[in-house]
Amino acid sequence: MRRSDKELPLMMAVDDETYEEMMTLVGQRIVHVGLWEDSLSTALAERTGELSDLPAFDIDLYLEDGVYFELYGVSCFDDLEAEPWSDFAESLNRLVNMVKAQAQLSDVAVDEADSLILILSTPAGETVYLAVAAWLLAEWDELPE
Repeated sequence: MRRSDKELPLMMAVDDETYEEMMTLVGQRIVHVGLWEDSLSTALAERTGELSDLPAFDIDLYLEDGVYFELYGVSCFDDLEAEPWSDFAESLNRLVNMVKAQAQLSDVAVDEADSLILILSTPAGETVYLAVAAWLLAEWDELPE
């Protein structure tokens, strides 16, 4: 259920208004996650020759109240001092297991470059940090299969 960037504006930095909007989503349960092996940011970087040394995925993250994120160039971390996840199958499995464990969007943060960081947590205390290069925020009516 990918949309073209002609339909919605691609966001790359968090301003005050965007941060306030994102904070209204904190506490919502994640009901579905989709992971894309070929990241849009990697494809663009290969064209420009500006490759990042961090592994990145594109992730669709669906929240319980009908909002979803299309996240591009996402690096996933167990904590901000850890190495990012690099294996696609393992990353997909871990994110799906977080959804099954009733994970929620527990916080929204911004790094020194005004980039978005989404923090997901389960009731059991497992936490994942998603450092996002770009994103779209939209609404969903039906979950993908």
